[in-house]
Amino acid sequence: MAHRTHRHRPEGPCHFSLMSLSASRRLFLVAAPLGVLWFAVSWAAGWWG
Repeated sequence: MAHRTHRHRPEGPCHFSLMSLSASRRLFLVAAPLGVLWFAVSWAAGWWG
């Protein structure tokens, strides 16, 4: 298991950009399957014509 360590000040801009990227990635990983599921259900129900 590769573990990369990086050293920087917690109050630096790198810290906040990494946190926002992690949050957006988690949000995408949750929203993407839900979006696919919603699309499949709506298509099966005939909402797309």
